[in-house]
Amino acid sequence: MTPSEIYDKIKRYTEGCETIICNLHSACSPTKGKTYMCTSQSSKTPVIDFDTVKTEADKVLNIESRNSVDALTKSPSGNYLCLVELKSWDLVLSYNGTEKAIRKQAKKYESNLPLKLTDSISICKQICKDNSALDNCHIIFILLSDISVEEDGLSDINSNLTALAGSSSNLNMLCNQLSADIMNGIPNVETRYWECREFDEKLEVL
Repeated sequence: MTPSEIYDKIKRYTEGCETIICNLHSACSPTKGKTYMCTSQSSKTPVIDFDTVKTEADKVLNIESRNSVDALTKSPSGNYLCLVELKSWDLVLSYNGTEKAIRKQAKKYESNLPLKLTDSISICKQICKDNSALDNCHIIFILLSDISVEEDGLSDINSNLTALAGSSSNLNMLCNQLSADIMNGIPNVETRYWECREFDEKLEVL
């Protein structure tokens, strides 16, 4: 199946599941009692609230809750099916901004992101009623962060992460490098690590 066919099938599966990525971000979504970090709904890209879809799919099978990514979308070109996970480094840095806390959080991401990916793919196959539905579909797993992601700088700091502790900018760099390393370590699927504010812009070129 094509990314567009899969997206449309999953959209029809759960009524009212289409939204924008900003509304799924626990750090700033008004639906979660917060205010938009960007002052307005900056994203225009429709996405599927995949947690809602997962809940319905689990009820059908009468199983305990599986893991899932936060959102599913397709690239504007229609060439890619994008599984999207949101993580708030800003909250970690605001409440306990230490190197130890960052590395501890990164370890959690390292263990649960691959599981979210595999469970989400399984849910897509369940809804499509076809275990081969995604076989010829180009999947990209995207991790979105709410801190600035300077991609050009990531390759410059990976030689000595332990030297980064100290200033807030260095801690941001540590968050970014650990996130990029985690995504690069996920096998058998193409991955991206982006800043959430650049989601539409970067998706546009896929």
